[in-house]
Amino acid sequence: MNLSSIDLNLLVALNALIDERSVTRAAARVGLSQSATSHALNRLRDIFSDPLLVRSGRGMILTPRAQSMVGPLAEALRRLEQVIEDPCPFVPESSEQTFVIAASDYAQFMLLPALLERLASVAPGVNLRVRELGQLTAAPRLESGEVDIALPLGLPEHVPETLYRRDLFQLDLVCMVRSDHPTVGATLDVAQYAALSHILISARGDDVGVVDITLAKLGLTRRVALVVPHFLIAPHVVACTDHVLTTAGSVARAFEGHLPIRLLAPPLELERGTVSLVWHPRTQSDPGHRWLRAQIVEVSESRL
Repeated sequence: MNLSSIDLNLLVALNALIDERSVTRAAARVGLSQSATSHALNRLRDIFSDPLLVRSGRGMILTPRAQSMVGPLAEALRRLEQVIEDPCPFVPESSEQTFVIAASDYAQFMLLPALLERLASVAPGVNLRVRELGQLTAAPRLESGEVDIALPLGLPEHVPETLYRRDLFQLDLVCMVRSDHPTVGATLDVAQYAALSHILISARGDDVGVVDITLAKLGLTRRVALVVPHFLIAPHVVACTDHVLTTAGSVARAFEGHLPIRLLAPPLELERGTVSLVWHPRTQSDPGHRWLRAQIVEVSESRL
């Protein structure tokens, strides 16, 4: 028997008929007229090639075929109701749900401490698993369910239109050199900036960044002496070389009191990367995911 050929409403009627052993009482229970319920019983008899319920005195009794469905049919309908009913509300105070976040190391640096502090207070049982974005795009990982939320750093237009996106904040760019740099004074001009050797932070491993694109518009190039995938190693390299690093001011200032470095304003206007909150449409309405996204937004706004 092909389930697609059966009107599921007939199974609801059959369950009532089996329980009530009466067309009249079954009709009242499912909200149908007595004639409509009798018609449903006739259709069910045709489908199952069995009378299902037969007259016995002033009532009705089940056939062996109907008797065999007493428990399984009720359980199947109960499970179906659970599938289609509204999901249980998300209760952060008692939840033990685990969420997986793929994030750039900059987004981790900016958001995770405050986010974990908040979760410890309002949702102490909620767990996070943080994965590196690295060179992989977040889209297939979000689609497969491997990742629940992505926090990429880049240009918003690079996020596929098939995903939901909320921009959180932009980088505040600064230039970093070692404290006793032999050729850099209190300021940088464009020509000197282009002549220096540079460190480029690129999670994707690219050799060209926003600085190169901006310099090219001026007919200039630079030497990229080192490309690294993470923000947090680059300041240590700056501190012991003559390289210059153009990076997020929030990261740079965290190292300013711990390493022999100086911070300067970039000598030209640079397009700033954006940290975005990205998720797949399949989690758009999930109560737990909506709650976590709201926490991330609030934490990011508190840092502005």
